[in-house]
Amino acid sequence: MGENTQNKKIAIIIMASGYSERFGSNKLLESFLDKPLFTYTVDLVASCQAEMKIIATRYETVIQYVKENVPSMSIVWNAHPERGISESIHLGICYLKQQKDYEEYAGCCFMVCDQPLLQKESMQELFKSFYTNPEGIHMCATKKREGNPVIFPKQLFDELMALTGDKGGKRVARQHPELVHKVYVSEKELSDMDYKEDKINLEKEHNKHNMR
Repeated sequence: MGENTQNKKIAIIIMASGYSERFGSNKLLESFLDKPLFTYTVDLVASCQAEMKIIATRYETVIQYVKENVPSMSIVWNAHPERGISESIHLGICYLKQQKDYEEYAGCCFMVCDQPLLQKESMQELFKSFYTNPEGIHMCATKKREGNPVIFPKQLFDELMALTGDKGGKRVARQHPELVHKVYVSEKELSDMDYKEDKINLEKEHNKHNMR
């Protein structure tokens, strides 16, 4: 029992290599309110208690920001972003496996960079859910849909490594519905910025909330 309680470390992998084709330009560097979109996720992860924090990216602006603001975060260069989101997943897991204390990790939390309204409290609830059941898949969700972030247990790493192209972890989660645990958050927290109009709507939502 002692071993199970000790080996519950979580790594966070931020996937920041996308082409943003639907957005029309590099949305990660797009200004949201008063700072680049990607910084919201990086700053949020910096405040989390995860033992390992990794970002997979191909953007020098992202790398520079991480080096200056979150020096403890490990940067993994993504030389093949054309391979899709699966490449960032592979790079993150491979980096984690190279660590001396890899055996102490129980799971990995995957995060995207276009959810600027995601709250620290929701991340804490997600981690708490995982610590309660480190054999399961734990994801943020609303009543309408499942979303990110998602924590996968170590026993599913091989299946994540087998993903190809733009197939993300949701495909693995669908194959193991009995393992899925949902942490419910507000709809705005899971809202992402796939299109320019999404940015406008999210900024309005943020301003409306802050004016109350």
